[in-house]
Amino acid sequence: MAPVLSGRAGAGGLTARPYAAPVHPTETTRRTPPGAAVAATVLGLLSAALPALIALLALAFSGGRFEGGGWAVVLVPVVLVVGLVVGAVLLLIGRSWLVLALFSGVLAALAGVGYVSGGWGGGGLLELALVLPLLTLVLAVLPGVRRWVAARRAARAGR
Repeated sequence: MAPVLSGRAGAGGLTARPYAAPVHPTETTRRTPPGAAVAATVLGLLSAALPALIALLALAFSGGRFEGGGWAVVLVPVVLVVGLVVGAVLLLIGRSWLVLALFSGVLAALAGVGYVSGGWGGGGLLELALVLPLLTLVLAVLPGVRRWVAARRAARAGR
């Protein structure tokens, strides 16, 4: 039809310009977290168990009386437990990977300092105190997890 309207073939005519911009479907953000995020969440909750146990034992042995710096023996594990649980939930819903990574890194650092200063002496349970937070940290900072959280944030901001 274009050669007929313009008079010669290849002159353009009706097909010289595109009719409209190409239509591409909008990319939807995946609601389900990647496997690494789920694994980091589970490991984060598991690694919160040891500080919870330490806080419970410190509270039981103190009898509710904290002289000097005794309150820190209960407060530090409680803060770690709350941070790990909140970080695990935030990662699972796609809001933040940094909270879980930060608190698992702090727990791994404290366990590493405990190992360097006094050794394990408690068997396999204390080795988990170092391995679980380290695995949680590595899984939480993987590029795929960070990309998914960033995409979820961008999708939420675009609404």
